[in-house]
Amino acid sequence: MKKFTLSLLLCFGVALQAQTTKSALFLGNSYTQGNNLPQLVSNIAESFGDTLIHDKNTPGGHQLSGHATNPTSQSKIKQGNWDYVVLQDQSQKPSFDTAFVNVNCRPYAKALSDSIYKYNSCAQPLFFMTWGRKNGDAANCGWNPPSCTYLGMQGRLRSSYLIMGQDNNAPTSPVGAVWRDFRAAHPNVELYTGDESHPNMNGSYLAACTFYASIFHKSPVGAWKPTNIDSTLAHNIQSQANATVFDSVSVWGIDTVLPKPHYSAYLLVTTQTKQTWHFVALDSANADSATWNFGNGITGKGDTISNSYTQNGVYQVTLTVWKNCTAIDSTFIIQVFPVCDIPENELNLVIAPNPATSEIRMMNQCLNYDYTIFNSYGQPVLSGKVIGRISVETLKEGVYTLIAKDNGKVLRGKFIKR
Repeated sequence: MKKFTLSLLLCFGVALQAQTTKSALFLGNSYTQGNNLPQLVSNIAESFGDTLIHDKNTPGGHQLSGHATNPTSQSKIKQGNWDYVVLQDQSQKPSFDTAFVNVNCRPYAKALSDSIYKYNSCAQPLFFMTWGRKNGDAANCGWNPPSCTYLGMQGRLRSSYLIMGQDNNAPTSPVGAVWRDFRAAHPNVELYTGDESHPNMNGSYLAACTFYASIFHKSPVGAWKPTNIDSTLAHNIQSQANATVFDSVSVWGIDTVLPKPHYSAYLLVTTQTKQTWHFVALDSANADSATWNFGNGITGKGDTISNSYTQNGVYQVTLTVWKNCTAIDSTFIIQVFPVCDIPENELNLVIAPNPATSEIRMMNQCLNYDYTIFNSYGQPVLSGKVIGRISVETLKEGVYTLIAKDNGKVLRGKFIKR
């Protein structure tokens, strides 16, 4: 589950969003192992105050078909504590023709995805779109013409990985797309090692920036960089990853829209023994469901819900809105005022503070009364229902009478406004 917290103190405080922790298992081969890509992503996250908990299984040359039966890969999937499981096929196979991919890639992508969902319904497969070889794949050019050039190979990789993502309702980290865009914009920057296939540190850092954006849904611009990459190059890599990922999130299947909690709370009724409050989350955006913690040991679920309090005090209420497996918390404070019954000998209101400047409270009543305030000429100047405090800021200086009525009882009190 991906969870964030938003705190609203006393209903008027400053919104604070917690830093994000994500967990990811990387299943791939030497493209993922090279320069320890998972650790590079973790370093980037840490530089922004985020945390990536990660693990990997990356035997050289391994394919999705191999990971589908690899005991180590299966054991790590079965831990079930991942937000993402990154799936990377062998570097050439997804660039082959559609018939080959349909038989040799897609079934194993599905088998792995099914296993991931089985052991954690909230986990997501995340397909690692790799990059084409620097000058194409000469070894397979004769029977697979797109492999003859870098752009042709890259186009096939892009198509195959996006199809595997769509097959399994999963996002794709578009490393290959960022790679292509960066090569076009910076043709003199080398991304490959001497074999024209594996990434050098520039290429692995580009992949890491892309994965940070894909997993955390945040821009990598301004991130940590390896010491052997200069600041200008790092900035260019970060900027390209940011642009390519976030310009086309719908293409990559990356859902960056978080639910937004919005609540209202009001006192519904007061009796001799309890106060009942009504809570509403109907205006929360992008949310599938809502759950509540009312701060008194009681929880509930629903867009509209009521809860009764039998003890006076201050309660922190937490609204959690959900979108699939992503949850956003919003906390706010309510104050339950005295739950009471007024004896017949207390029909005179005790008003505080008195004199008053901005607001008053009736100290010996149940705060569920209709009230009217009269000026010294007997004219009504303010009325409403008492819920908590009454604002008197708009009243002129002078002496006022407050009359509250409920269930046949009439309470009177005088106060001075200064």
